[in-house]
Amino acid sequence: MTYPTLCIRGAEVLADARAATTPRRDIWIAGDRIFALTEPGAPLPAAWHDVPAIEAAHCLAIPGLVNAHCHSYAALLHGTVPGAPLDLFVLEAMSRRAPRDARGHYVVAQLHALELLKHGITAHLDHVRDGPLPTVAALDATFRAYRDIGIRATVAPMYDDRIYPDSMPIDRTQLPPAVQERWGGMAKPAPEGYFEMMDALAGWRGKDGRLDLMLGVDGPQRCTLRLLEMTGAYAEKHAMGLHTHLLEAKSQLQMASQDTGGSLVALLDRYGLVGPRSSFAHFVWGTERDMALAAERGVNVVHNPHSNLHLGSGLQPTARLLAMGINIALGTDSASCGAASLLDQARLRSLLSRVHGTGEAPWIRERAAFHAATVGGARVLGLQGELGAIAPGLRADIALINTRGLEWRPRGDVFSHLVMYETGANVRDVIVAGQPVLRDGRAVAVNEADLLAEAEALLAAEAPLNAPHQAQTAAERPAFAALIEAALREPAAAERFVRLA
Repeated sequence: MTYPTLCIRGAEVLADARAATTPRRDIWIAGDRIFALTEPGAPLPAAWHDVPAIEAAHCLAIPGLVNAHCHSYAALLHGTVPGAPLDLFVLEAMSRRAPRDARGHYVVAQLHALELLKHGITAHLDHVRDGPLPTVAALDATFRAYRDIGIRATVAPMYDDRIYPDSMPIDRTQLPPAVQERWGGMAKPAPEGYFEMMDALAGWRGKDGRLDLMLGVDGPQRCTLRLLEMTGAYAEKHAMGLHTHLLEAKSQLQMASQDTGGSLVALLDRYGLVGPRSSFAHFVWGTERDMALAAERGVNVVHNPHSNLHLGSGLQPTARLLAMGINIALGTDSASCGAASLLDQARLRSLLSRVHGTGEAPWIRERAAFHAATVGGARVLGLQGELGAIAPGLRADIALINTRGLEWRPRGDVFSHLVMYETGANVRDVIVAGQPVLRDGRAVAVNEADLLAEAEALLAAEAPLNAPHQAQTAAERPAFAALIEAALREPAAAERFVRLA
């Protein structure tokens, strides 16, 4: 017979995004699953009386939030990479990638996970980069960091095999000769190494019921057809999903029109990479053809509204995607774009749906925005029906929010408080797979002061290694900026910028 192993006592329970009320309940957990919900004071079996309990009388229990697109490697980049059009932002970010040993990757991943947990995020998809070709040592360290701190994580290692100037709608010959020579002399590692690395990491798939592995090629405009073909074959052989940036910026739509018969979605579909196991991060610049194919194949889309605004990428046609039946999740993207608050993303998602001046019908209300932050993300991770709700039999991923904070008083609609007021600042406790990983706002398994000190020392050690690359980027940036900005002024098959009269 199964018995509870933990009780969350006396919390208001927001069962899911459809809930009409938040009744006060005791939440009983057995192992990594929710076992039962009972009314406080209800008669209990004798065996339940001595179960360890978390007192939560002043808390709202919500399903753990799911961050469906983020980058752990950027955890040291708070406030360091300024907002710029995406292709220039990438140039800046590439200049801040000093090599890290396994310990460095471990520290950065734990710092990233700590920030997520403190915002009530219990599960995430880490689209992680490690130089030109991810190493097994770096990714092993990343997985170990997530295992040790207790967060749920799917890791999608990033890789591409086209050099930076060839991933944009510019004529490389218009760059200064020295810039052409430097970039033209670069060579990417062969794609076989990527799949050898994925094979070496196969033991992490399903590890501890919390960790998983997914294909993560960067974006089709950065990949040769050979790499995409190999990715499709690997995905089919191993029944593995793909997570990729797609049509994030106007420049990527322009690359589609130049190189791929007009559609990056159709290009991925050619190799079997568009379907329910696939997720497209951003998907701002999809044409009607792109959106129709994505809907037909049941693909998932991850909206990153703060990042899109930070980089001036344009407005995702969210209402149109939803009307076509496409599942949309939420992501926080890079730490250099802002704080890891998924509730901030939910708020922006809701508010941005109201700028079109076409009436209330397409507005995304708070309840729907919360659905994207929970159930929508669960689908991206392949955990639909397992995460996103508090109910017996589901995985026990729960965040407790202290409702004595000013954001919650006086009290109105619970979804309005969550989406329009709460940022994660009032998250008190977090439970993942039935285990407390954050108690009273502090990590259970990590000494936060030591972790922060080591992260700051790592940043200081990387600074002189990054400095020459940053100086080189500063010298080359004007040449790239002139070509990229000229390309952005060209007409395209879709429009996602706001044009004020």
